[in-house]
Amino acid sequence: MDTDKRPIYPIQVWDITETEFDIKNNYRNETTFALSNGYIGTRGTFEEAYDFDIDTGLEGNFVNGFYESEKIRYGEANFGSPLLSQSLLNLPNLKETHVILADEKFDMMDGTVEEYERVLHMKEGILERKLIWTSPKGKKTRIQILRLVSFARKNIMLISYRVTPLNYSGEIQFVSKMQTDVENHTRKTNPIVDYGPFGRRLDPDKMWAKNNKMYYEGTTKGSQLTMACGSSHVLWKNNDLIKELSWQKDIKEMMAEISVSVECEQGTTVKLDKFICYSTALDMGKNELETFVNKELEAAETDGGLYLEKYQKEYMESFWKIADVEIKGNEAVQQGIHFNLYHIIQAAGRDGHTGMGAKGLSGEGYEGHYFWDTEMYVLPVLIYTEPEVAKKLLDYRYGTLDQARERARILGHMKGALYPWRTINGAEASTYYPLGTAQYHINADIAYALSLYLQVSGDVEYLKEKGAEILIETARVWADVGSFAECKDGRYCICDVTGPDEYNVLVDNNFYTNLMARENLRDAVGAVSYLNENAPEVLSRLEEKIDFSIEEIEMWNQIIEKMYFPYDEKRQIYPMDDGFMMRKPWDESKIPPEKRAWLYENYHPLFIMRHRMSKQADAILGMYLHSNLFTEEEIRRNYDFYQEVTLHHSSLSTCIFGIVACDIGYLDEAYKYFSQSARMDLDDYHNNFYAGIHAANMAGTWQAIVNGFAGVRCQDSKLRFKPVIPKEWEEYRFRIKRKGTLLEVTVSKQEARFKIIEGDRINFWIGEKNITLKGEGDQYVEKI
Repeated sequence: MDTDKRPIYPIQVWDITETEFDIKNNYRNETTFALSNGYIGTRGTFEEAYDFDIDTGLEGNFVNGFYESEKIRYGEANFGSPLLSQSLLNLPNLKETHVILADEKFDMMDGTVEEYERVLHMKEGILERKLIWTSPKGKKTRIQILRLVSFARKNIMLISYRVTPLNYSGEIQFVSKMQTDVENHTRKTNPIVDYGPFGRRLDPDKMWAKNNKMYYEGTTKGSQLTMACGSSHVLWKNNDLIKELSWQKDIKEMMAEISVSVECEQGTTVKLDKFICYSTALDMGKNELETFVNKELEAAETDGGLYLEKYQKEYMESFWKIADVEIKGNEAVQQGIHFNLYHIIQAAGRDGHTGMGAKGLSGEGYEGHYFWDTEMYVLPVLIYTEPEVAKKLLDYRYGTLDQARERARILGHMKGALYPWRTINGAEASTYYPLGTAQYHINADIAYALSLYLQVSGDVEYLKEKGAEILIETARVWADVGSFAECKDGRYCICDVTGPDEYNVLVDNNFYTNLMARENLRDAVGAVSYLNENAPEVLSRLEEKIDFSIEEIEMWNQIIEKMYFPYDEKRQIYPMDDGFMMRKPWDESKIPPEKRAWLYENYHPLFIMRHRMSKQADAILGMYLHSNLFTEEEIRRNYDFYQEVTLHHSSLSTCIFGIVACDIGYLDEAYKYFSQSARMDLDDYHNNFYAGIHAANMAGTWQAIVNGFAGVRCQDSKLRFKPVIPKEWEEYRFRIKRKGTLLEVTVSKQEARFKIIEGDRINFWIGEKNITLKGEGDQYVEKI
């Protein structure tokens, strides 16, 4: 990872600005300027739809949860291997818009471009491109294009295209297209995947163009899912709606277009508002799609582009009011934090039926799959800042419990549920089980996120309605997967699993897995006990629904008491697994620099697995999540050890090490790790940003500040702080929600100030001090 890169974009705390177009940076910038609202995602491609090759650009438009499947080819298949793939499908492009200026077509590759800027306005949730273009014949035109994916209407995207002739008058023609001959760039974005999707995967069912509207409906070849999209157009001149227009249409096999012309005087501005709608049969019956798309487009027209802009700004204002982390003393870091938080909030599914991909909706990387990244990295951010969105992401996991139950049966567990490692539709999509299905810890990760949500929000009704069922079903697998081993003095052992570290697979007693499993069981026991005492009717309903008996918790309590953890007496640390200390020490000096970052692409898995080294935070992650179960000295010893053996070959790693470094007082190291994660995507440290964002690292940056420097923990239902400030900063400020109360925390060189912004009473701890604030405006100051 190259962390010495100069900033790619100018340092502006609320904006990301591209000041010139350079084709060699285009692919990366398409991710930087990607927009989404948790349902629709679109890459930052130009309206002109330039014909970039596979290495310089990717037109991308996605709907969260809409995927294509293919039969997976295996050289040697195992029982239980997934038979069908799931890949987020690249959908028809309706952004394409061409402008013909008095017989000359606008093209940045031709003519002269001046005053060029493309700006992602993160504070407002709007992308803007503006420039002055002089045509080959000398006509000078000001062009301003605004784009947003609406938070007001989840199915709607807006493009507002303004044209102002500066030194001529004449006819301005807009040509709006709908390109349906699209395909995924699988060989570029997912090069180790051998099953596609390759080629065009949508078969057209319906396509038309009428007046100012276009519509398309298509069904995937493999998954047999149907999607629909359409666009409508409104033309303005000097802010006056042009009502009488003659729209021309042209329909070909895989493309439709409509066009309109208007006379424009020098200095006059003509604006085309283009409303784009996407929907799928995952949300409604196939026969309802056309009516729905038309109604949504009509409603968007009625709202108008200005209303959608206004709502977008208001939505983002309300988000930043709570989620913003303000830093005094480093504008580059401040810009990175805003960039990371912006991409997180716009990528999270909000409908309860979809999750959040590791790449959000910004690209095709990882095939659009949902991983543990959501629960362990993103959800903690949303739980403290956007709890309603967090709950919707938990709803997705609840909604896929049946598929998780089916997966558990395939793995030999007659009770319980085993969540998939990679998925879109709830079924396992990981084709290499040592790095996928064997990561049983996904169950405990989901249970952890659920438990954190319940503790922070106090949402007891969610526990009753959905949470307890998830906790019970995940706990049941832990009670079946291991055994009380005689050779380990009757301790409970879990064999042949893979922890977070993907360089050590199919190991016995992975420390992280065993720790998280035990706490999953503990949370399940707590949930059952709560229901038994406070909501026996809910417990009775669950007992009947999932054939559960309260006697099962006797076994759970035994496992909690007797869970085994590997321990090295000499170093007094917890090795990652039983065999970790036996493995050959890693000697990176023998590995050529060009092969160090991507070991699996350069070395046989067995070569990697036989060495004592770690790809990423593993045992250390468990100690962070459950820091209340360890002494500071224990954490310090383990941190020092894992510093020696961790390569940080995953974007999920450095932020975790930084948080743990804060816990043990290694503030300089904490800041070093934080710095490696804060601008990782914005400056493209891994040189792979073209395939999509690294959502987990983006969220981990927030955690590094709030859970790291400020020491925030919510454990045993107690909110705790341990605030410090890096010497590089003058001050930082953030806000978190706790049971409906909004608390502002400001940390400077001298003090930490806690103040209720909205809500009522809040209780928290600083060290051994128990602090209570009683209402809005009440505050407490702690000297540091």
